Amino acid sequence: MKLIEHYLILNSAYATQKNGVEFETTLSEIIDILGCSQPNAKGVLNRLKKQGWIRWKPGRGRGYRSRINFQLSLFDGIKMYVSEQLAQDHFKEGMEFLHSLSIPTQIHSFLGQYLEEWFGFQTEGEKELKHILRIPMYRNLISLDPAQVSTAFEYHFAGQIYDTLLRIDSTTKQIYPHLALGWDTPNEKEWIFYLRKGIRFHHGRLLTSEDVIYTFQRVLDSSVSVFYWLRHYLNKVESSGDHTVIFHFKQPFPFFPNILSSNKASIVPYDVDFKQQVVGTGPFFVRSFSTEKLILEAFDHYFKERAWLDRVEIFRFPEELQGRFSYKMTTRNVDSLEVQEKTVNQHVTITQLIIFQTKKPGPQQHPAFRRAIRLALDRNTMINDTTMKEVQPADSFLHTRSKKKVFPSYTLSEAQEALKESGYSGETLTMFIPSLQWRENALWIQSRCNQIGVSLELQPLDLKKTLQKEFFQQAHLIMINVILVGDSEINLIEPFGNNSLYRQVFTLEENQQMDRFTDRFISGKTTNERLSIWCEMEDWFRQENLILFQFHFKEETAYSSNLQGYKFGSLGMYDFHNLWIKDK
Repeated sequence: MKLIEHYLILNSAYATQKNGVEFETTLSEIIDILGCSQPNAKGVLNRLKKQGWIRWKPGRGRGYRSRINFQLSLFDGIKMYVSEQLAQDHFKEGMEFLHSLSIPTQIHSFLGQYLEEWFGFQTEGEKELKHILRIPMYRNLISLDPAQVSTAFEYHFAGQIYDTLLRIDSTTKQIYPHLALGWDTPNEKEWIFYLRKGIRFHHGRLLTSEDVIYTFQRVLDSSVSVFYWLRHYLNKVESSGDHTVIFHFKQPFPFFPNILSSNKASIVPYDVDFKQQVVGTGPFFVRSFSTEKLILEAFDHYFKERAWLDRVEIFRFPEELQGRFSYKMTTRNVDSLEVQEKTVNQHVTITQLIIFQTKKPGPQQHPAFRRAIRLALDRNTMINDTTMKEVQPADSFLHTRSKKKVFPSYTLSEAQEALKESGYSGETLTMFIPSLQWRENALWIQSRCNQIGVSLELQPLDLKKTLQKEFFQQAHLIMINVILVGDSEINLIEPFGNNSLYRQVFTLEENQQMDRFTDRFISGKTTNERLSIWCEMEDWFRQENLILFQFHFKEETAYSSNLQGYKFGSLGMYDFHNLWIKDK
């Protein structure tokens, strides 16, 4: 253990004592606090004294008490410790250590203010000013490989590191050229794309048609790619020179431009091993990537305009501290910039739902059991019984559809009747829950199930293990939060692609039914036709009670009016490439 950690343990144990005031204690008491032997405790005290953090007068002889005087305040000690942990990429462990201490509420408040000042927009350097954005994150980044990204955060960061052939405007839903200058469709089964010249990868090489061919071969060959099913429709990809790529399909494929605008179809270089290095053509390149921290730096040779931000630093926060240390991105962290009170608010609607794992043996395989749980989890009653704020009952992935629904209330006796029909015999079922934030909601569900006679055990959803297929096999029910902004077609269909959670937990027959919906969806000729088919699939989920829609809630982020270029992506997150700040 580090000396500063010994100090914080000791100081927090005497938090009621005033700093700089001598008070009595005993060596045996300090031994108990530090949890070490007498020689080790004496060694720690001597080192703390030498460091100047304490004054220590050991008691001489029987009956004489020792005296200690803390010279370094608890808050200054915590700031010193946090700064050291941040510098050494041990931020998460450091915050977990602080969370284990008995720190006064006032100190937590000061620490929150300190972290808020440390995060956000910062400037560094004297001769050459660097603009830096630091962001706390409360979930793991498992992969930055665009073929494997599985969370909204990973999807967003992929959009900062890589580029796609086409882009889609999240507001107008219009698709426009990006890495490609344009495209032709000589017939219904052939798509020709013309690449821009002079586009450079982060490792220095220029983009060619060979990279595009490699990207799609990789997507088709990868068992974890969300677009793995594309192999059933795509016949071959070939080049006609360095800057022309031709896609040949087995049947008409009008949905293809939507796929090319997805971050999961980002173009990657053919000469890089992604297990060793992350390389794209995007506005930011990866300086370092670990479980604790992601550092992105502006790519000077980006084919569009260079980003105004020089560096983006993302730090992993322990999830249990999310409510204690929060951060909203404003410009008050930059002392050289004018601060204004006016803010710009961005709302993102998130849907919470419960998925039954029908592939796993158990009572949840019976339709009547799933119906019983649906009846027990009355959405209106849940919202009234809990302290959740600004939520609305959900009956769809999209809140715009839910608004049109009428939500009848159900009684526990109705749920118990359905439970009898299922033949449930009292087994304990496991439900994964995604966040400590939803513990109250999960406990209400557990209690409600108990009231109809269903035993439900709650376990945290470990995001580190979500790519491990065997992980989900432990659960009978899984609670998740889903972000779907607007009705962008690619965002609707992506979650049901290969290796998705839905694919992992449903039976083969149910997966085949999803395949039939997907096949119809991507073969639809118009947006309205495709959206109608997607609604059919959603209705099927509801009718079979494979998915229980719980409620919609909004996440709001406040931005200073000095912040310019705030362009939000398809998942409601700001695009780092466009951000800049007004000078005074």
